[in-house]
Amino acid sequence: MRTTTKWTRLLALLAGLALIAAACGDDDDTASDDEGSDDTTAETSDDALVIGALLPESGSLSSIIGALRTPINLAVDEINEAGGVLGSDVTVAAADDATDDSTQAQAGFDRLVNSEGIQVLLGPASSTLAEGLMDAIANNDVVACSGSNTAASLEDLEDNGHYFGFAPNDNLQGPALAEVISSDGHSNVAILARNDTYGTGFADAVATALQDAGINVVHNETYDPEATSGYQSDVEALVQSDPDAAVIIGFSDDGGAIVSQMIEQGVGPDSLPIYTGDGMKGSSFWETVGEDPSLVEGIKGTAPAAAPAGVEHPFYDAYAETGEDTIFSAYFYDCAIASALAAQSADSLAADDIADAMLEVTADGTECQTFAECKDLLDEGEDIDYQGASGDLTLNDDGHVLSGAYDVWAYDAEGADTTLDEPQIVIDRTE
Repeated sequence: MRTTTKWTRLLALLAGLALIAAACGDDDDTASDDEGSDDTTAETSDDALVIGALLPESGSLSSIIGALRTPINLAVDEINEAGGVLGSDVTVAAADDATDDSTQAQAGFDRLVNSEGIQVLLGPASSTLAEGLMDAIANNDVVACSGSNTAASLEDLEDNGHYFGFAPNDNLQGPALAEVISSDGHSNVAILARNDTYGTGFADAVATALQDAGINVVHNETYDPEATSGYQSDVEALVQSDPDAAVIIGFSDDGGAIVSQMIEQGVGPDSLPIYTGDGMKGSSFWETVGEDPSLVEGIKGTAPAAAPAGVEHPFYDAYAETGEDTIFSAYFYDCAIASALAAQSADSLAADDIADAMLEVTADGTECQTFAECKDLLDEGEDIDYQGASGDLTLNDDGHVLSGAYDVWAYDAEGADTTLDEPQIVIDRTE
């Protein structure tokens, strides 16, 4: 059981979730390019920290690979410019989690641990894959930190204290999305979600929050994200429930196919308000729906805030220069920085030592933002409280953040996901 830790407010999501841009694989010593993941680790000594990046180079989430990889590279560049960890440069080894392929994700994990010698794992991207790998994470000498897993059920899995969740989970985003739907005045809402750990958990959280707000949930069903016969019957059942708004919880490819089928049945976003979450957010999402980007215009959703109000962090300016999309970027950056600080603080690369120190470097102590600043304090014998780019890092007993800030966004006529000029929604359960 972990002891409860207090991290401070969402101190730097602004450039953080703007994700990964500044170092998206430009440094050959720290990461592979977007073409593949073999032979990505430089020669290192046994006492050098190696970070494994198990990310979606293929599959439904491959469209956001830049947003996840770039912040890791930015963090490693920052760490090495400050002298590295325990006197050695940090390197990155990459593997493809394939989004939906548990066999390939397991093979990638095994290679990173057994061949590349990683001590820290960032990824996989999806909650379903993380669930499948949890036994391996618990039983290997590796600490995993997720910047994008949002399924609340992951908190209940045995992880031997080795798994940390920096992205706010769907017990927080569900109420945030429900608040948007309620504010728009809807009263009869249908929910259709992919049948996996991410989809079912998110759907249930939204449904509960809608019902608590007095809104009727007229339909709450799941679909097979790997269906080969299409989604005609799934959408027909949704339409028959006669909703005045629909919530679609999916990823890019399957979510796009659902929206395409809704358009075919006359209930596209131009006639039925459609809401979603972070899994269907991205500049290329419209390509999974059809040939015209305006087909997705009006789809509205929530996503972990790319720039929380009042938050400032050096990461933001660096990331903005990269031009990458911003989804989960700051969380992956913080996973890399915090794990490196933990290893430095513990004077050890052992998983148990890093895990214990992860709690310590983000709790009570002198506040610091950059790796160099925090490392200097550690060298002076001070306790530190790392202030992340993603903001508030207050953890519960299971190592997951307790608060989250969410942007409200919508697709425009050009198919671009645009953050709306609306107040961010903050869900805080730290008390």
